[in-house]
Amino acid sequence: MLNKKENTYLAKWLNDDLTPEELEALKKLPEYNDYKKIIKGLTYFKAPSFDLQPSLATTLGKIYRPKKAKVINLKPIVYMITAAASVILIIGLFFNTVSYTTNPGQQLTVVLPDGSSVDLNAASTLTHQRFFWSQNRKITLDGEAFFKVTSGTNFTVATKLATIEVLGTQFNVKNRAKEFKVGCYEGKVRVSIQENQQKILQKGEGVSLKNKKLIEETITDQEPLWKKGESIFNSAPLFNVLDELERQYDIVFKRNKIDQNQLFTGGFNYNDLNIALESVLIPMGITYVVNGTTVILSTP
Repeated sequence: MLNKKENTYLAKWLNDDLTPEELEALKKLPEYNDYKKIIKGLTYFKAPSFDLQPSLATTLGKIYRPKKAKVINLKPIVYMITAAASVILIIGLFFNTVSYTTNPGQQLTVVLPDGSSVDLNAASTLTHQRFFWSQNRKITLDGEAFFKVTSGTNFTVATKLATIEVLGTQFNVKNRAKEFKVGCYEGKVRVSIQENQQKILQKGEGVSLKNKKLIEETITDQEPLWKKGESIFNSAPLFNVLDELERQYDIVFKRNKIDQNQLFTGGFNYNDLNIALESVLIPMGITYVVNGTTVILSTP
């Protein structure tokens, strides 16, 4: 058990307030290497689910509650309190995140701290840890994005439906409300879903999620078509096509008078709304009226 002097050294060390002489004295303690591991472990500490400030106050209150007929040396306590505040600051920095969001009709390229790049498709959100990135390369994605990942430690993309672990460098993830797809364009990726299903994809391979099962697909293009300003569909439910039109053109369909479950094969580009609407709706026998950013759909 540490004596008062050693306790003071430890508190001052946590607060980065040791003199060179005191640091040398601390290094001579048999517990020094264990303390170093604890401090280093803060880098990998997982976020607590409680409020740090009230919990710290409660804990310190219990530790330092005055007892009868006992004199407390306040100096070590002050150092411990400031050291604890420093730990809170470290934890706060560790769990601080940064987010990028694209609006409908917008695309954005994000360069991550390790040089990896992410191209965000329209109406998508990407979140990652701001600090200590090299120890925890994890992305949270809601929407669609194309990744080019530099070599290094594990790189993971988390979505509500699945986790994608990078074993290579270039892949596309589409995580929409009614659609989930992953395509590998270079290297390898592992796709895992909650039902204990896994697929390792190599270049030219993809999967989609249907009825809680991963269905294998073939990737023939060199990069996702959305990066070229196009969307192509093969026997896709019409509601998926209309959803994508809304994302790319920042419009809203009034669709209660049509059958959205009928299947569509074809595509549209992102350059001209009128041409895009004609490309999708006319082959499906659907009439439409454009009123500002609202498009009213009906059948003859």
